Order: sequence, then C-alpha cells, then structure tokens
Amino acid sequence: MKKENKIRVAMLWLFFGYFAILLCERILSVSLSIAHGVPLYGTPFHGFVYTMTFVSFASFFFYLGLRCRDAFKGLVRYDDATYKAIDFRRLSFAAGLLLLSGMVHTEYTIPGIQFASYGLYIVALLLQVVLLWTKVSHKPLLLLSFLYLVAFSMAIPVVYPSALSYAPVFEALEGVSAVLLVMIFTRMVIALYEGKEDLFDWPFIVLAVVLDAALIALRFQEEITWFVLIFVSLSALLFLAGAILKASLRKANAKNVNS
Repeated sequence: MKKENKIRVAMLWLFFGYFAILLCERILSVSLSIAHGVPLYGTPFHGFVYTMTFVSFASFFFYLGLRCRDAFKGLVRYDDATYKAIDFRRLSFAAGLLLLSGMVHTEYTIPGIQFASYGLYIVALLLQVVLLWTKVSHKPLLLLSFLYLVAFSMAIPVVYPSALSYAPVFEALEGVSAVLLVMIFTRMVIALYEGKEDLFDWPFIVLAVVLDAALIALRFQEEITWFVLIFVSLSALLFLAGAILKASLRKANAKNVNS
C-alpha cells in the first residue's frame, strides 16, 4: 500500500473512533437521563438540548449510511483502490452533524470522554496536513490554518443552562451560536480536505468574535466563560497572523512579477 493511503487508513480509523466514542458518551448521557427520571421536555432548555441531540443522531446516521458507504469498505479492505475512493469531505460533514450533539449539555454529560473523541478528530485533521505538506505552495500558511482551525473549534460555545433573569433568551442565542459556529467549523474542515491551505475567511472570524463576545457579556453576571474567551481570542490572533502572512506573500509575489 502506498504511504499516502497508509495515512488515509489512520485517518479513517480516527474518524470512526471519534464517531464511536462521542456516540457512546451521548447515548450514555441520554440513557442515564431517562433512567434517573430527568424530564427530557420538562423545561424549554431540556427540550432544546435533547431535541438537538436526537436530531443530530438521526441526521448523522442517515447521512453516514447514504453518503459514506465507501468509508465502511475501508474498515475491512486494505487496498489502494478502496482508500483512494474514500471521500473525507463527506466524513467531515457527518462529523459536523454528530458534533452538534456534543455542543449541548444534556444531564450526565461526561466532558472527559467528549474531549477524548475530539482529540481523535483533531489528529485526523493533523494527518490531512501531513498529506498536504508536500503539495501546497506555502507551508507556513497551511500550518497557521491548522492551528486556527483547532482554536476556532474550541471557541464554539457549549449550550449550558443559565440562572439569569433572561435565561430563555440567552440559552436560545447560545444554541443558535453553537449551531452556526459548528457549521462554519465543518465548512473549514471540508476545505482542508479539499486541499486548501488558506482557511482565513474574514466573515467567519467576525461572526465568531461577535457571537462569543455577546455570549460572554450576557453571562458576565453569572460567570466568566474563560474557555471560550481564551480560544476566541487565540482564534482572532491566529487569524491576524494569517492575514499578515497572506499580505506578505502577495507582496513577495508582486515583487517577483515586477522584477
């Protein structure tokens, strides 16, 4: 088997490891909620997070079965033709659908298991960077894009219950923000699997900063969401570094053309 396809084997198993671990944690959370008598639709918040979880499950399984059948072949057949046919863009979309269930805090959530699954996903993205390393024109830009992608993923807010006087409005805004930012993150992951080295699109980072800043400000009375604050700030700094690098590359290219 070619070296490139050996890396694809590892990526495929990392994707399915992410699927398996996150699914197990989410199913366990829902099962324990039911077993302990948690009213799944007892409050608007519970209704939203459990519905989001169920919709995420249904859309994930439907899409995985419909559009990712070639990936299942790769779990049992180890040949170059099989792995060349696997479309990791579709697996990335499936991963985004499942990620939606991980962005809502159902009862009996186990954050450590969730982070373990996300770790596998990030390693899969890193392996795609390895595959692209010898093919791209600007390696530092690709590396910065990967770091930005990881930081951006960590800046997506998890929907938690709130005791604020305007909790329903805040929780609704947090839910919408989580869905939008998961969609943007998934689009960037797909772009990486399309072979793009530049993931720095300014509308995405502007939306992330605005939404996260609004959520942090609205929840300030209750708590400071340091995790989101740190990673949205890091995302903005990495975006700025990427913009500076892109400007310097354009300047160098223009100089080469004129010389």
